[in-house]
Amino acid sequence: MNDRQSGAAHVPMMFFLLLLAMFLGALGFAYVTFTENGKLTEELKTAKATQEQSQKKALLVDHYIDDLGRVLGKPGKYEGRDGQTAAYGGATLESTGVVNPKEIKKVLDDACATAGVSSATGIENVLGAMVTRINQTNQRTKDIEAERDKALAEKAEIDTRFQAATNEHSTKVRELGQNLDQVRSDFETAKLDKDRRIGTLEEGLRAKTDELSTANEASASKEKSLNQQMAKIRMHNDALVSKTAMINAVDTADGKVIAAQQGVPTAFINLGKKDMLQPGTVFRIRNPHSSVVKAHAVVTRVEEERSAIELSDMVDPVGDFVRAGDELYNEIYTPRATRTIYLLGRFQAPYNKPELTALLKRLGNKVVDKMGPGVDTVILGNDPINEAADGFDAVTNSADYKLALDLRVEFAYLKNIRDLIKL
Repeated sequence: MNDRQSGAAHVPMMFFLLLLAMFLGALGFAYVTFTENGKLTEELKTAKATQEQSQKKALLVDHYIDDLGRVLGKPGKYEGRDGQTAAYGGATLESTGVVNPKEIKKVLDDACATAGVSSATGIENVLGAMVTRINQTNQRTKDIEAERDKALAEKAEIDTRFQAATNEHSTKVRELGQNLDQVRSDFETAKLDKDRRIGTLEEGLRAKTDELSTANEASASKEKSLNQQMAKIRMHNDALVSKTAMINAVDTADGKVIAAQQGVPTAFINLGKKDMLQPGTVFRIRNPHSSVVKAHAVVTRVEEERSAIELSDMVDPVGDFVRAGDELYNEIYTPRATRTIYLLGRFQAPYNKPELTALLKRLGNKVVDKMGPGVDTVILGNDPINEAADGFDAVTNSADYKLALDLRVEFAYLKNIRDLIKL
């Protein structure tokens, strides 16, 4: 009986302890929750304060933009910096006071241009430049006004003196009647003299103006002449650019003999259609180690890569006959180039101009009738007959020769190339 009661007493105690533990746990949970709620409350207050501050700052920014827009008076739209559209998420500013910085920059640049000052960065620099220009203009205006005031003061002084003289004259008009006539006469004489001096000055001014106009016309004419001369030289240089690399020097061989035999009057050279060679072209043949002409060759047949030649005028057909390796020279032929030739001077039989022109054209050259830019070679003939027909004028004194010197063309004397011309 006692054991049963003792066991029954233990049950309420355990239940109490369990309830106590649950209470303490609930109390701890409530404390923790209350603490966290307090922190969240503080964070909420802080966030609200931050949001309120941001809203006030945003309002301040809006007011600033609106007031700035009213001051500038140039409404617009701002879409952000170039190349950063994605960073703005497509957002733009389109309120009443928004001003596009590019528009402001354009207005400042236009204002600088209108005011005649250099473009500057920053409104203070722009306004400073304009103020400086205005101050300079004002100073010039003040200087002009000072000169005007000085002139007006002098005029007023003269008017005062004139008025005093008039008053004095009026008081003595009866006594100085005759003198008055004389004064009037003197005044008229002085006026006429003044008008005469003014006329002289105006005539001198007109003469100086005419002289200045004449000088300007002469200067313009000279400038035009210089520009034309520069244009001619420029055209000539342009015409020679592509040809300069191809034209050989006088002492540079145009080609060489590739096949020849002693006693055989024909041979082959390494020039052909690819080199713009024409039948009938004449070459001087020289040993590579000598400047003496050993023979002449006339092109008889032209192939793509080579040509056949006929030999003549051999100096030593036995001891120094034409052989492979000998070099070819022609002053009016250049491989792979077409020459523009001008005939200057007097040409007579058998080298008359028409026949010589036809031959040069047949050899692939271009012959022109006027000296000017684009001419590569000038063939000099004999001195022309003078206007009086009683003598000769030196061809080197002609305007065409001097122009050729200015254009730095190549000269070839007819007497030196007669062996290269077979009419």
